[in-house]
Amino acid sequence: MAHQFRLAREKAGLPDDLVLYCGRQDYGTRVLSSTGNLAAVMKTMGHRDVKTAMQYQHPELEIVRAALNQANAPVIEASA
Repeated sequence: MAHQFRLAREKAGLPDDLVLYCGRQDYGTRVLSSTGNLAAVMKTMGHRDVKTAMQYQHPELEIVRAALNQANAPVIEASA
């Protein structure tokens, strides 16, 4: 599969640093970011160890801030 990918990459004129692993990394990151379901990422990617799957977690500060704001919204509204 890697050989076929390299041939396709060359024919498409894509850079050499674009490797087959890039698609796997992107998939894991997007699925975890979209669903928040680490178990689903582990299952679909064949991981048995949580530490392996956790490499796809890239918490953005805005995501954390939004979650905290949403959790605190009832408290803020009640005190207003």
